[in-house]
Amino acid sequence: MNELDSTWQHLLESAIQNAEVSGRTDIVEYLRLKASNDLLRTTATRWLLDSFLEAAFEAARTRPALKIERDEPYEFARGSGRMEGSRLIISLGVRCLEVRAGWPRKPSSGIIRGNALAAADVVHFGLLRHNSLLSLTRGDTTPFWQDGDKHAVDLAFIAQHIALLVEA
Repeated sequence: MNELDSTWQHLLESAIQNAEVSGRTDIVEYLRLKASNDLLRTTATRWLLDSFLEAAFEAARTRPALKIERDEPYEFARGSGRMEGSRLIISLGVRCLEVRAGWPRKPSSGIIRGNALAAADVVHFGLLRHNSLLSLTRGDTTPFWQDGDKHAVDLAFIAQHIALLVEA
């Protein structure tokens, strides 16, 4: 968790306490939902980026020239919205795979289409047809990442993208 997220969580907890003291149960419910959704978003985003990172480290065993960078915080566009989150850049020579994940944090940042909780982009520079736009969607029990064709994102999906980078 970065400093901005930590500060935000503290402010949210303080706002919940103030609303409880004021008897504003409607605001308390809304803020608790916001806190719950933020926890889901943070956990799912961390899983996605850490899974790509782990797969990249595994690939680096046989490809020592593989470079890995992480930017946090990072802001990117999705449609007309601005997502705030993290970016992972995995490169091998001139080939590059960029994974960015986040969600709108301010009302002025817009929304994510399809009632998604968060958004992620998997971008292969120079190989546009292999790019994937992901959405974090509520499932029956837990949220899950899915691509534009509604296929669930799993470790095999991640391995395919890493393989495309190192074997292309």
